[in-house]
Amino acid sequence: MIRSNAVKDLPALKKYVEGVKRLKDPAQNPWPGQANLSIYDSFVAWHHRAMMISTPAGQMARNAAHGGPSFLPWHRYFLVRLETLLRKAINDPHFRVPYWDWNTDAELQDPRTSLIWSDEYLGQFVNGKWRVRLTGNGRTMDLDGVNRPLVRYLGGGGSLPSRANVRKVIDENTVYDKAPYNAAQSTGGARNSIEGWAGEERIHNNVHVWVGGDMGLSSSPNDPVFFLHHCNVDRLWAAWQAKHPAAAYVPAGNAPDTLKFHRIDDPMYSPFPEKVTPRDVLNYSQYYKYDTLGDLL
Repeated sequence: MIRSNAVKDLPALKKYVEGVKRLKDPAQNPWPGQANLSIYDSFVAWHHRAMMISTPAGQMARNAAHGGPSFLPWHRYFLVRLETLLRKAINDPHFRVPYWDWNTDAELQDPRTSLIWSDEYLGQFVNGKWRVRLTGNGRTMDLDGVNRPLVRYLGGGGSLPSRANVRKVIDENTVYDKAPYNAAQSTGGARNSIEGWAGEERIHNNVHVWVGGDMGLSSSPNDPVFFLHHCNVDRLWAAWQAKHPAAAYVPAGNAPDTLKFHRIDDPMYSPFPEKVTPRDVLNYSQYYKYDTLGDLL
């Protein structure tokens, strides 16, 4: 039940790589009714479509999973769903997705030399190890069918957040979010700061920019580092929750309908029949625990 540091728990990282490879194989795990697509590709489509649903309709400053309060709980649920399928794929009921501690990599002279990018783990993307079959094509609801190698530009832009950046976000944000609950830099709040719109730290967003390539698209889960990155983002949220246990999730259930998908009891956008709300996932320990939060506090 423990989510561990990927580069300190190489067996877990190896299991993750093997599990993703199996889920990405259309022959072993076909997406029902979709020729040449895999179960893993369905997560790419899920993420893309969530980004295309603006709330309220007609503006893109906030969508069903980003730029608003449900950013953190939506991705927590997204990770848990993939984690469940990975456990089945590798036949290990105790497996949990490890996290990419980019704070540590930020301290390296060249973060591109991190073990996580070695050929044995998340490297070898040029030669076809991580084929891309779906890619976002702008602001439409459609996905383009492709068959190409994964694209990355490690270190081409942005920067990896430092431990000081993370501690500042955790220490200085005493409320979860603030009205108008969007991606405005001036709004503040823990969610907005962790997501990377408010403040100078740009925590989550900067990592997507630093990896570059497919990580910069609405179809960013094509890069398997996406889930390791979001596992660490979730760990940051868990640390913030531990630091500020009295801080409530907002907005409440009686907030205006323009905040659909983001109110505490709204079912979050999902292709699955069960209705999961932000309230349902606030207590992450029902699914997993982290090996440590202390390095973030």
